[in-house]
Amino acid sequence: MRKLLGILVIALMAFAGTSPAGAQDDASIVLMHGIPDTDVDVEAGGENVIEGFAFGDMQDLSALAGNTLEGLKVKVAGTDTVAIDAGDTALPASGNFTIVAHLDAEGTPTLAVFDNDTSAIEAGNGRLVVRHVAAAPAVDVLANGAVAFSNLSNPDEVAADLAAGTISASVVPTGATEPVVIGPADLPIAEGSSLIVYAVGSLEAGSLTVLTQSIDGLGSAPAAVETGNSPVDPFTASSAGASLSLIALLGVAGVASLGFGARMAHVQGRR
Repeated sequence: MRKLLGILVIALMAFAGTSPAGAQDDASIVLMHGIPDTDVDVEAGGENVIEGFAFGDMQDLSALAGNTLEGLKVKVAGTDTVAIDAGDTALPASGNFTIVAHLDAEGTPTLAVFDNDTSAIEAGNGRLVVRHVAAAPAVDVLANGAVAFSNLSNPDEVAADLAAGTISASVVPTGATEPVVIGPADLPIAEGSSLIVYAVGSLEAGSLTVLTQSIDGLGSAPAAVETGNSPVDPFTASSAGASLSLIALLGVAGVASLGFGARMAHVQGRR
């Protein structure tokens, strides 16, 4: 998969009608595959530019910032079956974004675009973002048995800046105390880092799991982006500055209720 990254950038540049020199230096755009058990091909300009794109993989599209990808489609790998038809897709010229191929609440493949918050984090704090992009009902996130985030549904997100430390949390259906869908799990919150956790997959199909992404160096300026999922083995994509890592999902989400003076925000995910 990693060797496809260079091919992807060259091919998409041709379809977008630009060159790497035209890319915006201050843009970070990552494409993440969040549909379990489904390898896909990505088409642009009538040609496959990624083949065999697997769950948990990512590609860095930052070099294409400010350009339009013509006829962007996500297809079942090795076929002409279109799972997601995004049409002509304009990429932002600046900012930090994650584009996620995922299932909507009813289980239909779709794309969501999230604007990542890279604002400075106060000394001693880390940032937590939880994004619900799974074919699953709304959930409550519990911390030490108390509701921290309530009624989180697809494709919404919740966020909090909080003191660095380790927290234990679990997830249950909204308004219930059981069954516990995920957890309890311990999660370390790192100073100056934003940890983004994606709930992906399908509850009905038994494929509900998580992907993670972290943006480091927010005590000053973003230094790196890491993404990953379990149980995919770690790898590093040098062009993307990315690596896969294993972090439990809703160990993340309970942090907001622990009295760390967290600042919380609830933001609608964008398709």
